[in-house]
Amino acid sequence: MDLHAMIHIHEQGSQQEILQEDPNANQRHRERIFRPRVSLFGLNEEEVRSRYRFSTEVILELFEQIQQDIEPNCERNHAVPGMVKLLSALHYFASASFQGTVSALSGISQPSFSRHLTQVLKAINKLTPQYIVFPSDKAALQTIKDGFQKISFFPNVMGIIDCTHVALSPPTEDIYRNSKNFHSLNVQMVCAADMRILNLVAGYPGSTHDSYILKHSSLHSILTSGNLPEGWILGDDAYPVTEYLLTPVKDAKTKAEKQYNAAHTLAHSIIERTFGSIKSRFRCLDRSGGVLQYSPEKGAQIILACCILHNLAVSRNLHIDILDDLEAPPPVPPVSEEENTQAGKRTRIRVINQHFS
Repeated sequence: MDLHAMIHIHEQGSQQEILQEDPNANQRHRERIFRPRVSLFGLNEEEVRSRYRFSTEVILELFEQIQQDIEPNCERNHAVPGMVKLLSALHYFASASFQGTVSALSGISQPSFSRHLTQVLKAINKLTPQYIVFPSDKAALQTIKDGFQKISFFPNVMGIIDCTHVALSPPTEDIYRNSKNFHSLNVQMVCAADMRILNLVAGYPGSTHDSYILKHSSLHSILTSGNLPEGWILGDDAYPVTEYLLTPVKDAKTKAEKQYNAAHTLAHSIIERTFGSIKSRFRCLDRSGGVLQYSPEKGAQIILACCILHNLAVSRNLHIDILDDLEAPPPVPPVSEEENTQAGKRTRIRVINQHFS
């Protein structure tokens, strides 16, 4: 079926019934009014991308993947179509508008939007194994290593790790207050050289240190299992240096150490651009666009869905400009020297001597 045919189908039943009471009438009656619901019909491609951050083709591709989970399971004449639910959610992710604004644009009520958002989140997040995977086979890891080698000249890099904060409406627990004194989730990501997310941990409170999240994540078990070929991920000084995670050299003195640090910085900039890309595409994740007006649990679901959608955008080469007004991240104290392992220090010295001398 071609795109225009699919768009036409999703316009059917695209009105909502509104019941109003006449306060001036002696006998109250209800009047049925139907207002148009959002659809792709009538928007040019530039408008579609501006409103939803995706092309029409990719939106329809995504809809096909989750259609069974979001289409209404009844045959009411005015049941909300699955496409309306998806577009409403995409607009919310992209605009960071409050639910009332999104509801007005979508033609569905605020309570309905909240219910449908939950449904769309559940459907998108079922795609996690398809879109967010830290590879274990040698060929896939070599492709990632080649990508970093080409960009930064740093050898055997399997990913870049760092954390970013997503602001929340203050929950009751003060543990969500971060070092910049606002409430947030601290979100761990690992990315490839093309900014594809390979690993995500989204549920920790904002006061949690980056190194704690890694230590208690499934990624730590993968990296320490001994089942991966030689390689490492790169992180900043919020992490200890280990055999599988290399950090910059503090107070680099030799030419080789400085070249190592320069390559490390170049590679690490990719995760910073990844954060910028995600938060520019999905303004709901950046504090400059407001805070998530949801519980931490639902906030984590929104973050996961946006990261899946980010990877979908990367796979379809849907570029987005990184905005200048994004919130600066909260400062993270470096780990103590005692937390750096001797095996990690030896690995780092070997890499410096073999590749940067």
